[in-house]
Amino acid sequence: MLLRKLVFTTLVLAAPTALAQDYTGWLDKDADWAASKARLQAFGEQFDSALSMYDFLYRQARGGDSLTWEQMQQPAYDWRGIYTRTGGGLSFDPDIRANETTAQLTPEGAAVRQTKIDRILETGGEYDPISDCRPPGFPRWATEPFLHEFIVTPDQTWLINEMVNDIRRVYTDGSAHTLPEDAYASANGDTIGFWQDGMLVTHTMYLLSGQYQRGTQPDYSDQVEVVERWKKVDGITLEADYWVFDPVNLAEPWYSRQSWTELDNDDNYLRLRYWDCRENQNNDILQKDDGTSQFLDFDFVDDDAAASSDNEIQ
Repeated sequence: MLLRKLVFTTLVLAAPTALAQDYTGWLDKDADWAASKARLQAFGEQFDSALSMYDFLYRQARGGDSLTWEQMQQPAYDWRGIYTRTGGGLSFDPDIRANETTAQLTPEGAAVRQTKIDRILETGGEYDPISDCRPPGFPRWATEPFLHEFIVTPDQTWLINEMVNDIRRVYTDGSAHTLPEDAYASANGDTIGFWQDGMLVTHTMYLLSGQYQRGTQPDYSDQVEVVERWKKVDGITLEADYWVFDPVNLAEPWYSRQSWTELDNDDNYLRLRYWDCRENQNNDILQKDDGTSQFLDFDFVDDDAAASSDNEIQ
């Protein structure tokens, strides 16, 4: 454990000690949200990496709070329930439409996005890797619909998405990241965090490349890293600040506020169930010559061709 902490400290010595704009506290999403959002974007832009930003927040919090099991009953840490994403659709930034982006893209990132736009205009569709059961990946994880659960313990917090049985584990026991020589890239990467005044702060690295969402949303590279701040803002709403850093696709870190709303579930009917997109013919995927995809067969309609506008469906 000591070696891992020493490695973490060595990596983040370049973190700034004083900032022109310091928004380490939570800013509510109120009537002046546009101005607050701009301040949070500018806050992230003062750092040269996600790791230096996380280290600054860690030092400002003096290492964070040590939690006990008794505290898990307090409202700030009681995240029990079944949730779904509050809004946003196919847009990574919930404040804008799916065909827009607030990301400040590099020339390479902009070119990749334009290629996606041109392809959709040409073919009328696209192929989403989720179609063949691949995980959404992170940070796309934040944009997925369906059911979510969040499990808080003193040493770990689990962020669970029903889609593809997707679980992110946030280690809040003081551990540093996996050592580089032991690490490998994965869909959700490696996430560490700490608590400060009921707010969970995290850093994620060692990620695979992917897309923020299908459609015209940008891509992210395998150099992407993310800082998050999670907070339960009322009895049914979890919100999270996201700062995404990616030197390949982003000219500046990309800030957005994500949100999840607890669903009514007094009868406990809603449950996260096992997800396998290959389990029946309703999920048989045809990859077409133009690179787009289509479903092959449905057992809930009598005539597949009549229900589809695609002439390749018989």
